[in-house]
Amino acid sequence: MKQIAFILLLCVSLNVSAIDVVLINPSVPGTPFWDRVTVAAERAAESLGIKLTVMYGKDNRIYNFNTLKTLVAQRNKPDYVIFSPFDGTAVSSFTLLTNKKIPFVTLERTLHKEEQGIVGLPQENYSYWLGEVFHDNVQVGHLLTTTLIDLADEKLPQKNHKFNVIGISGSFSGESADRTQGLINAAKDHGNTSVVQIVSAGWSREKTRNIFFQFNERYSNIDIIWTASDGMALGVMDAILSGHSKIRRESFVLGGIDWTPEGIRMIKDNQIDASVGGHFMQAAWALVKIYDHHNGIEVFKKSAVNYSYDLEVITSKNIEQYMPISKNIDWTKVDFKRFSLFHNKNVKEYDFSFERIIEQLK
Repeated sequence: MKQIAFILLLCVSLNVSAIDVVLINPSVPGTPFWDRVTVAAERAAESLGIKLTVMYGKDNRIYNFNTLKTLVAQRNKPDYVIFSPFDGTAVSSFTLLTNKKIPFVTLERTLHKEEQGIVGLPQENYSYWLGEVFHDNVQVGHLLTTTLIDLADEKLPQKNHKFNVIGISGSFSGESADRTQGLINAAKDHGNTSVVQIVSAGWSREKTRNIFFQFNERYSNIDIIWTASDGMALGVMDAILSGHSKIRRESFVLGGIDWTPEGIRMIKDNQIDASVGGHFMQAAWALVKIYDHHNGIEVFKKSAVNYSYDLEVITSKNIEQYMPISKNIDWTKVDFKRFSLFHNKNVKEYDFSFERIIEQLK
């Protein structure tokens, strides 16, 4: 009887001591990329014994901030909050969480330079802002561009290695602006590449489809179509597959960013040429770092500016390696403790390379 009582007490103690984290997904349920972020985070939380609650910002800075206000007004406040700050409400969000003494970790660097300058760096102006989990979006846009130029060299030899590029950006956020800057930088680095036009499609697949039909009327010589997301690359393919496009698919190379399942399958089918991704793991990596921090490992440092991980590119050359993530991932195969510094005392730095996920999925 005493043994049963001890086991029950132990279970209660474990439940009480579980880390309580709220993830505010900045989008809405049903968004392919952000759904993947949520699922990966949920499985990481399960693997690490973290209690995770997911709330939504509904792609709107005001609603995102109101979600935070609802959260901090609750009687039982979480131990940590993970969220992506929006331009225009970042200062208010950081101030709100700091005043309530709730530690938080931010995802991505999505703010424009002015607002980023106001919030500063982690633990500088806001002591409860532990750190960031982010990648270099300028480098991401640059990587996609150079990959597409290399592929155009191979696939369009008749162009004599001089290419016209159309860029389709997302919204007017810092994230989209940085990716687009990467496109511009890469084009300048290659004297054979000219950016003809950059147009915003607001991350919309349908809007991109309509924009592409406008390109049909405006341009006769497009060699590379660069899009800031897989969803918009799929919008280009929707236009092509509709049968109403004057521009033939074999006359240009096409790429996007995000590694959506449909985008990866389109690479397999030679309809999209490249996709840069791996960042759907960002909330999962934030949970790993929070877990280690909570267990006494110094992983969040004041004024830290270093990127958390690099994104990678998928093309037809390495597509077979990434096919396991073109469908529903069996996350039960992934042990997130392998990424934890707390559980791997001999490891001093994080290795969040996606190859380590692939190894466990095989």
